[in-house]
Amino acid sequence: LDPEHLWDNDTGALRGIPIGTDGSGVPLELDIREAAAGGIGPHGLCVGATGSGKSELLRTIALGMIARHPPATVNLILIDFKGGATFLDLARAPHTTAVVTNLDEEAHLVDRMREALTGEIDRRQRLLRAAGNLSAAAELPELPALFIIVDEFSEMLSRHPEFADVFVAIGRLGRSLGMHLLLASQRLEEGRLRGLDSHLSYRICLKTLSESESRMVIGVPAAHYLPARPGAGYLKAGAADPVPFHA
Repeated sequence: LDPEHLWDNDTGALRGIPIGTDGSGVPLELDIREAAAGGIGPHGLCVGATGSGKSELLRTIALGMIARHPPATVNLILIDFKGGATFLDLARAPHTTAVVTNLDEEAHLVDRMREALTGEIDRRQRLLRAAGNLSAAAELPELPALFIIVDEFSEMLSRHPEFADVFVAIGRLGRSLGMHLLLASQRLEEGRLRGLDSHLSYRICLKTLSESESRMVIGVPAAHYLPARPGAGYLKAGAADPVPFHA
């Protein structure tokens, strides 16, 4: 694979990325564009218990974005609240604006990150106004899409509930500002989404520890009965039925 060959042929628009295969062995793509542009985005949720393959899937998604798009089209902010190694090897990619880890022990970084994301929302709004009150970042070619992946967001909100306001702001404004959010967690407790639910247009659910967790994520208990094989999961887009796949 020569990513630069793909980058040279890039049209400046987001494209779907392969994340696995469906039940028939056909490649399954994740397209984070909004429905009006043919995708299932702009924002999503990923839940999977320990050993389900969640970290590897998040790396697959980040690497897919890097391989399919040049840095002028997509930038990444990769956040791991518990300080794991999920994203560390991706810090060298030219697309990666920041890899933020170990927030659990570095509480001051949470405040800095909240200020940085809020500032980026404001900056993009100003750029669109200065360009003639454009309605969407896609109309401004020099403004790359910003894909923000947050691992262990549920635990992050339990320690820093004030951060929910930032996620809700991105959820509400992200479509027009070219900001995309993927929130991932091992567990999903009732009420943890704190107003984000209506903004999450796609759901990825790997194996869960209970039927109720599976229902909260994809509306049915099926993810609880997935085989104990890392990468087995369901992708649910909008009101459509969940699609089984293997990452």
